Amino acid sequence: MKQFTETSSDPYDRHHYRVWLRDGSFKDVESYDAAQRVWYSSKTRPITIEVMQPKGRRRAKGF
Repeated sequence: MKQFTETSSDPYDRHHYRVWLRDGSFKDVESYDAAQRVWYSSKTRPITIEVMQPKGRRRAKGF
């Protein structure tokens, strides 16, 4: 049986998150942990968390 080897101990989070609040405003954050902190600490009740691609990230164009 093969054993998994960790190649990097850096945190893995390729997305940014937008926390939408009931008043129509939103807060953008760079990690899911930060989105959760906004969710639980917001005075205005949040309604959803949107997963977004980070700005400036380019996709591979091939060869």
